[in-house]
Amino acid sequence: MEDAGGILQRDALIGLNSYWRIKLFAYDASDNIEYMGCNAKQNAATSENTWVVWKFIYTGSALTSIEGPITGVYDDRATLGWN
Repeated sequence: MEDAGGILQRDALIGLNSYWRIKLFAYDASDNIEYMGCNAKQNAATSENTWVVWKFIYTGSALTSIEGPITGVYDDRATLGWN
């Protein structure tokens, strides 16, 4: 694992937001972020089962909750078992 300024613990790196090498965002028809996927591998394919995905829930245009994270295939983000 690479470090961020000497920080080597995974939880600390995640807290600093430097653990993730790649982040992808999917938007809904209103240009709101609907899903965010993160992967620790820089060139991870979206078909790999190593993505950590969050789902953003809106009421109107207001963000009301964030579900996740769920680990799975980013390409299958809509069917990962959300509530």
